[in-house]
Order: sequence, then structure tokens, then C-alpha cells
Amino acid sequence: MTIGGGELDLIAVDGRHRVVIEVRTVTGESDPIDAVPDRKRRRVRGLAGAAGGARVDVVGVGLRSWGAEIHWLPG
Repeated sequence: MTIGGGELDLIAVDGRHRVVIEVRTVTGESDPIDAVPDRKRRRVRGLAGAAGGARVDVVGVGLRSWGAEIHWLPG
């Protein structure tokens, strides 16, 4: 979704609350959550507010040699 000059990856509903989800995918062994810098998190929080988001979660997907690993950081 494009809003306020930026882009939001996913918008979901948790009960009665709108949740914006930032998704980041990395290859190799690094933690995908670490691939979302503070500056990006602040930007997404601002855009989430404009979209009516009550919180921002970060989902990281690590593409490993053995498969995919998912990390979820609730906001």
C-alpha cells in the first residue's frame, strides 16, 4: 500500500486493531530483524499512523542454505 509518499508492506487486523507489518528478507546467516534499521522503523511508524495502524510488527525472513527461517517482532 502506498501512503504519504511511502510504502507499507502489509496491513493486518488483530482483533479490533489495525497492524502494519514491515517485511524484510535476507540471505546468509544474519538476523533479518537486524536488517531493518531504526530510521526505517521510524518511517514505517509514521506511515502506519497515517494508515490508522495501532502498532507496527516486523517480520524477517532468513533464506538459509537449509530453508527459510522466520522471525517476528511484535510492535
